[in-house]
Amino acid sequence: MGCFDSVKIVRLSKARSPGYSRLMTIAITDNPALRALLAACCIALSSCGLVEPPVAELLTDVPEMAIYAAAFNTQQERFRVNVSYDDQVAETLEKRADKPSLVIGRYLKSSRSRSSFQALDHLFSDLIVNPSSFYDGLLELGNYEGRQILLPVSFNLPLIVFDRALEPTMPDGFVIDLADLETFGAGLNKSSKASVTNMGFGPRWSPDFLFSAISLLGAGFKEGAPLKWDHAALDSSIAYIRAWSERANESAAKEDEFQFKYLYLPAYRSVEEGRIGFAAMSSSEFFVISEERRASLAIRWLSRSSSIPVEEDIVYAGICRKGEGRQAAEAFIKWFYSEASQRTILEDAKRYRSIESSFGIAGGFSAIRSVNERLFPLYYPSLLGKLPPAGYLSPPNVLPAQWPAMKEAIVLPFLLEQTGPTPPQGDRNQALEAKLQAWLKRRSSD
Repeated sequence: MGCFDSVKIVRLSKARSPGYSRLMTIAITDNPALRALLAACCIALSSCGLVEPPVAELLTDVPEMAIYAAAFNTQQERFRVNVSYDDQVAETLEKRADKPSLVIGRYLKSSRSRSSFQALDHLFSDLIVNPSSFYDGLLELGNYEGRQILLPVSFNLPLIVFDRALEPTMPDGFVIDLADLETFGAGLNKSSKASVTNMGFGPRWSPDFLFSAISLLGAGFKEGAPLKWDHAALDSSIAYIRAWSERANESAAKEDEFQFKYLYLPAYRSVEEGRIGFAAMSSSEFFVISEERRASLAIRWLSRSSSIPVEEDIVYAGICRKGEGRQAAEAFIKWFYSEASQRTILEDAKRYRSIESSFGIAGGFSAIRSVNERLFPLYYPSLLGKLPPAGYLSPPNVLPAQWPAMKEAIVLPFLLEQTGPTPPQGDRNQALEAKLQAWLKRRSSD
């Protein structure tokens, strides 16, 4: 018998993309020397990734990623990305034993999530991704102990909306400081006898604005056990908001009364009809308003001391250490982070009118500066002359994976209560800590 008298054909992997398959033939023989040689070859092939499946699973909480993956799969035949959607990506990733190849989502920097990711520095050295194309602060937030484990994808900023007719009375520029917002808002208040008929702005009308304001004032929420913050800054920022309501609108009770009586429309609609002077919104909300309506409105980015807070739900991308299909994941990243691909994404969004329901790239501004500076004003004319310089952006601290639920259930109601007409007595920092611990206990028992 010859040394190849006994042969088996083993299919190691087969790509699921149309028109492509990979077939490897391995000869199994009784010849010990040849068996050893074949074994060595297999080990070498495995170590260089040639037998790795060309299919990557993308776990994401960004619905638009399904569209982007489909575009990637269509434009080439070597790799394929399959998308799994989960609206709690960070928490799901912690629990899954079988890790996906690629994760794109929010709150991935938490201590329990980041352990799943491999370093991505080789993408920089291989020039697959250019680190200088990103906003420095956002890129730094994805770095852990000197290793780049996450790449920023998209982000949003808080903004203030007002009638374009007020533009000549506003200072030139692209930001509005907290102090100026108070002054301009108070100047637009109108009363008829004992009733307030128009109110410029109430800092408590939007819980998200309230959070952005105390963040600018230094409260500094961040991951802890489960959450930490600057106690003194929280006290002083709540005092600042309470004083704002009293100085500008007589009291928090007056703001609440006005809100209950008049503010039943979306905030920007109340600006349009002249009932209020200013409305707080996220960029993700404002830029899905119809272009016709946006044409009558002007914007400024919320700021303090030339600092604009980046909203906490920044989208990041990471490749899992234990996931299969890492070559496919890297190919998708290389494709996604090119300016040409993001131009196509924006153009397709306009052509198919998905631009009317989702802002920009993955629901926000692109993490690539040149895309925002060169392309976004073409699709969002309201941004002409209004894009903030990179140096103004102030990224948030690292937050726990359960932050969205924690913020909605505990932090925002706490801030509204503490700045309201009848805040509870006692140490507010201790009160917040107690609320958080009680919430965690209830959640763990569910």
